[in-house]
Amino acid sequence: MKITYTKVGLALILFSQVQNGFSQEGQINKEVAPIIPVVKLGENVQVKFGGFVRAEYNFDSRETVGAVDDLFSFFPENKKTNVGDGKDQNDVSRSTLSIQSTRFNALFTGSDVWKAKTSAFFEYDFSGGATTQASTGTTNPVGLRLRHAWAKLSWDKRELLIGKTWNPLGETIFPDVVGLHTGIPFRPFGRGEQIRYTWKPSSKINLLVAALYQSEHKSTVYTDATGTTASNSNDVRANLIPDLHLQLHFKTPSWFAGIVSEFKVVRPATQTTGANGVFNTSETVSSYALGAFAHYKKSKLNVRASAIYGQNLSELFQQGGYAVKSYDASTGAKTYTASNSISSWANITYGNKLVVGLFGGYQKNLGFNDNILASADAGGAATFLGRWQNVDHIYRIAPSVKYSIGRLVFSGEVDYNVAGYGTVDYANKGKVKDAKDVSGVRAVLATTFLF
Repeated sequence: MKITYTKVGLALILFSQVQNGFSQEGQINKEVAPIIPVVKLGENVQVKFGGFVRAEYNFDSRETVGAVDDLFSFFPENKKTNVGDGKDQNDVSRSTLSIQSTRFNALFTGSDVWKAKTSAFFEYDFSGGATTQASTGTTNPVGLRLRHAWAKLSWDKRELLIGKTWNPLGETIFPDVVGLHTGIPFRPFGRGEQIRYTWKPSSKINLLVAALYQSEHKSTVYTDATGTTASNSNDVRANLIPDLHLQLHFKTPSWFAGIVSEFKVVRPATQTTGANGVFNTSETVSSYALGAFAHYKKSKLNVRASAIYGQNLSELFQQGGYAVKSYDASTGAKTYTASNSISSWANITYGNKLVVGLFGGYQKNLGFNDNILASADAGGAATFLGRWQNVDHIYRIAPSVKYSIGRLVFSGEVDYNVAGYGTVDYANKGKVKDAKDVSGVRAVLATTFLF
């Protein structure tokens, strides 16, 4: 029994690293034995520790739109002309060396329950964002963050997971890239607390259903009755309906493909303020997403691709969100309409110990379902809640190379990113017009030690 649990634990740890935030799949040397042996905690309870230490140097040719001190770089900032000298203030190159993506995880296996194998997993990293001490005003860019924490029951043809892990919309396949962005914004990215059930009627077919509550990655909502908005760390607990997911997967030794979908309801506010005072509101905005993915593997060749049509996916680092389409000045009441966008990417890699790869991604802003209001037409309140309203399109081309030796992985990548910035046409369903491309380069060199 001890040997069985050891093998199961090691396999799941390797799987978890494949699914981590910067796609370790091309970097894992599966022939390397674990450093930390499996630890027996009690009768039929064992734990396997794992993780990695990653040091990353990155360079940006201009200011970038990103996250976590720009360790996650998405695309270049728009041009912004100084009043004084007339120069572009975002034409600034930056670089840094960081170890924030270092991770530590543990997988527990326990006794069977209801004829199901039991397991639990948690993982931390240090990319939780900057924290400032109130007494000194000193900012520490390194913050401990709980990435995953779940418990699972596994039967032969069924699986039940409860806890925090990847949003099912973006979990199916990860591109094998070096950058921590893992292909953002051309694919959904996020985690959340969820209840997930997977049915496996055959060795080739899986059906997944899930109900997810937004936690780490959240929709933007109003923070008070006056219409103020905040970042996507808002309190969304007034959204009583969880995000609902349905997926169909097809698997063979060479292929992994499927269809993904989501239905979501957001309650932007609980109160509004108008000329006649403060009022309660239960207005919501609903949206959906539908996409497909495929991964083909043969010998040293891996080809991955995915595309998704999505509405209001801003919490998953997609362009768009939702906007106000009508406003009542007497009560402050608003109605809303969801954004539309198409995102796609393709990734090809070849090799084993030495892996060369190429990534390409494209995203297009399709506007909203209805005409939308500008802030001036809604009492001065914010009328767009989401990301990058004035971006019409984004694309990226990124070659990469990785070399594994023992537990060390050396990797490099160059991202050429282009974003088309324009003007929002409120009379044409919020589509962007007169877009002009702004380009930038992100270069990454990384060293990863697996344990």
